[in-house]
This record gives sequence, C-alpha cells and structure tokens, in this order.
Amino acid sequence: DGWTWVNQRTNKKDSATMKDYSEDIDSLLVLDGLFSAVVTGFVVVAITMLQEDTGQTSVELLSTISAQLSSLTITSPYINSTSNGPPIQPFRPTSAARWINSLWFISLILSLASAVVGILAKQWIREYLQWDSQTSASRENVLVREIRAEAWKEWYTTSIISAVPVLLEVAIILFTCGMAVFVWTLDLVVAVVVTICVGLFLLLIATLTLLPAICKHCPYKSPTAWAVGRL
Repeated sequence: DGWTWVNQRTNKKDSATMKDYSEDIDSLLVLDGLFSAVVTGFVVVAITMLQEDTGQTSVELLSTISAQLSSLTITSPYINSTSNGPPIQPFRPTSAARWINSLWFISLILSLASAVVGILAKQWIREYLQWDSQTSASRENVLVREIRAEAWKEWYTTSIISAVPVLLEVAIILFTCGMAVFVWTLDLVVAVVVTICVGLFLLLIATLTLLPAICKHCPYKSPTAWAVGRL
C-alpha cells in the first residue's frame, strides 16, 4: 500500500544520509586518534619547559657555596665570610614556554572534544535509524520517523555533527602555531623555515575557507566554510 511505499522510500533516503554522516565521522575519528597521539608526545616535551631545571638550580647553589668559601677569612677563634654569593632568582617560565604549552594543551583538548562529539554522533545516528521497526505497521513507522526528523532539525543535530571536523581543524591550526613558536627556542634557521611553512599552511586554510563565502559557485564547501558564510 501507500504507507509501505513511503516507509521504504524514507528508509532508503535516511539510510543513505546517515551512512554518509557515519563514514565521515569514522574517517575523522581515525585522524583524530593519530593527531591526539602526536600532540600528546609534544606536550610531554613542552611541559618540562614550565618546570624548574633542578640541574641549573644545583649549579647556582654550588656557585653560591663556592663564592662563600672563596671569601673565607680566619680570625681566631672565628671564621668569617664576607660574600653572600650571587642571589638565586626564583624560577619563572619564559613567555615562549607559556605560549607553547597553552597552544598545545588547547589543541589536545579540542582534539579530544572532537572525538567525544564524534562518538556521541555515531550513537545519535544509530538511535535515529531505529524508527523503521519490523514489528510495527508502516504508517506507525512513518509517523515515528517524522517525529525524529523534526527533532533532528529542531535540536540542530546536523550542526553539532558538523562541529567534529571544525574542532579538529582548529586543533591542527593551534598545534602548528605552537610548533612555530617552539622552533624559535631551538634554532634561528629552522625557525624561519618552519614559520614560512606554517604561514603558507594557514594561508591555504584561510583561502579554502573564505572562497566559498565570497564565491557562491566555489566547490570548496565544508562545515567551516558554511559557518563562515553564515556570518
């Protein structure tokens, strides 16, 4: 009958749409996992920049002791030292260390947030497709489907799913910016080369994001580009 035909058509349409969502999320989750592992490795290195170097502290203490021993004067029955040694400055992380750790920690948090939203979205998709019950009449299935489809739109579920790649893109951008700052603490030549590469990368991302908003016929459509176009 007519309800059976509608049930089959809507089921076919929803299955195809949700399959596309699911496949996109699966690909992003794989990239997300690899990226999070890479960022974690860099964070482990960067976090030491916020901690006091115990070796340097020991050197400063030994320098103070050496200065005091060098200034010893013996006047029986007293032993005097006229030098207090160089003052030991309290440890303060450098501005570069703070920037690097801030960028990389935020990048890791956004990457994990992207993964969590992706996992939740997979569950929403699976739950949404449960409307096509084999034990219910076709008319009831179609009515349940309409209720779920309206709720899907009202609660901006598609927009939330679109946040998965956006969060990951922002995380990657922050990580590359942190890398540019990090190499400046190591070597000037390497820093210049890496900074140029990061600048070109950011320029490419900005171009691919802004072009669809400027030119309506541009095929470079993405969730980020759609969001920029709505602004």
